Amino acid sequence: CELIHAFNRMAEELETQQEALVQSRKIAAIGTFSAGIAHELNNPLNNIYLSAETLLDECGDKLDPEDKELILDILNQADRAGEIVRNLLDFSRKDKPSFEELSVHDVINKTVKLVKNQVMLTGIELKIDIPDDLPTIKGNLRNLQQVFLNLLLNAIQAMPNGGKICIEAYDYSDKFVRIDVTDTGHGIKPEDLEHIFEPFYTTKGVGRGTGLGLAVTYGLVKKHGGYIEVESEVGVGTTFSVYLPKNNVGEGESEKK
Repeated sequence: CELIHAFNRMAEELETQQEALVQSRKIAAIGTFSAGIAHELNNPLNNIYLSAETLLDECGDKLDPEDKELILDILNQADRAGEIVRNLLDFSRKDKPSFEELSVHDVINKTVKLVKNQVMLTGIELKIDIPDDLPTIKGNLRNLQQVFLNLLLNAIQAMPNGGKICIEAYDYSDKFVRIDVTDTGHGIKPEDLEHIFEPFYTTKGVGRGTGLGLAVTYGLVKKHGGYIEVESEVGVGTTFSVYLPKNNVGEGESEKK
């Protein structure tokens, strides 16, 4: 009986590892493709933006309000397209960021400041629970801010009429610190959950998302030697759990346990 249980556990672990490998290869392939597209789009977009900006600066006073509005719309759309290109480049970047010892308090507090106004305007209650004695982590501040910014923006967008976001951190194991970002939003359907970290997969309406935010998040956490999990229930909310190596964990030791 124990042998059967051991075999079943081994089979499950192999299946999980195989799924992770397929996901990694898929993301790597799309990353290479995305980098090529981003570089091809960058120059034309910059030219469009600069031309529209020059036209507005030199002729703005002589233009009809309708024409001026059209130029402003060109600038806004070019800026949005530029943001998509930047996301593509972030997603495809293969270089390893420089790491340092970081406080989870510091990472979270600096990130929360970036969305403070959005949280207030949406009427969302934000709760942060991080133990004072939580071990430090090893990471890149800018990258980790991007990770938690993406998760917080997702949570805010899931609660247009207000709700609650809870950020909690735990001393999870001898190798990892765990940070949960929980919202009381509309939740994610089971059929969408398995695709949630795939590039360009989005459940948002047209024009409301590129489908790259969570893919970038997944890649950045992986570069840190960590991993990310998600649990969700429709109508109840969603929890993203980010596992990051402690500062005292050597390189190569921080494998998923």
